[in-house]
Amino acid sequence: MRLRFDIFFSIAQTPDMTGRTPSEREMFASFFEQVELADKLGFGVGWVAQAHLSTEVQKGNSKPVVPHFPGEVGLCTDFFQVAGQMLSRTERMEVGSAVMSILASGGPIAQAERVGAFLALHGMNPSESRRLHIGFSAGRFEFMARPYGIVPRDTVEAAAWPALRGQIFAEASEIFLRLLNGEVLSSDMTKPTILNRSNFRSDGDWENVQDAAVSLRSLNSAPDSIEIARRYEFEDIKTIPQEWRRELLN
Repeated sequence: MRLRFDIFFSIAQTPDMTGRTPSEREMFASFFEQVELADKLGFGVGWVAQAHLSTEVQKGNSKPVVPHFPGEVGLCTDFFQVAGQMLSRTERMEVGSAVMSILASGGPIAQAERVGAFLALHGMNPSESRRLHIGFSAGRFEFMARPYGIVPRDTVEAAAWPALRGQIFAEASEIFLRLLNGEVLSSDMTKPTILNRSNFRSDGDWENVQDAAVSLRSLNSAPDSIEIARRYEFEDIKTIPQEWRRELLN
């Protein structure tokens, strides 16, 4: 049996052993040098970590998520631009995101459209066979999605956080994948978000959400389930371009 090895890259701009922090230009130059060497060594997929917004600046926020990390967690803020550069500098290695947030950078609709646009260009050469591998998530750190509206909208959502954040990711995932599938989609065609005891780790956590719902919605008793308004509201949409080669996406 022949083993296949992939490789993971994280362009983390943090002080080295001497205490010196490399410049952004040095970080990218070193990264692409490693990419070219990885291709020559025969690695299958080069997986790249994506991040958003300054880790250093968020330390001063009211709710810092990464309070102690020195420097910037990652300089790859646009996976598709980096992926294009990687493919242009290599001959055999494929490229993957590890991982791409579908809550930040405009959300699932924008990210689905970027995938299609990238592959429409990447696949113009009929002899091109290298695939784009998309690993996606809610994001490495919560602060990266907050400016895009991924925050509690009322006291019920605040009480349900972070369990609700996982449901927002599920909603975004459905939108992202169905658009990549080429569907015409509206928000009322997606699964509603309904919370119940099974979404929470303890009875106390669920009771806090029930209490918030009773207070906010003027209910007479604690509900067995709580419907949450959709995070994404839109009429019929379909991403373009559509005539891209699906076999180049994994």
